[in-house]
Amino acid sequence: MQRKIIIALLLSGYIFTASPQNSPNTGSPATTPTGGPAAPTPTPGLTQVPQEAGPQYEPPFSAPVITVIVFAVMAGIIGIILLSFYLSVNIKRRASVRPSQPSRI
Repeated sequence: MQRKIIIALLLSGYIFTASPQNSPNTGSPATTPTGGPAAPTPTPGLTQVPQEAGPQYEPPFSAPVITVIVFAVMAGIIGIILLSFYLSVNIKRRASVRPSQPSRI
């Protein structure tokens, strides 16, 4: 039952956020009464940056390099967590092992 509810919510979210320009039922593009193409309507939630805003920030690395850096940092953090867990298990194991008493004959 929960699976059906989740699927219905996901589909309803997709249907309500799809723009009319992307829907398959649209015919020809919108035109003005003079016959020229109509200005695109702004999508709610998206704002255009004004031309007077100045130059945009250019990152020093490309997108693949940034992705590799992010994954390397994640791998480092996960490695530190796993290493600390491994060391703590070994310390507990060594502390629980008691040296055997020499047997008296």
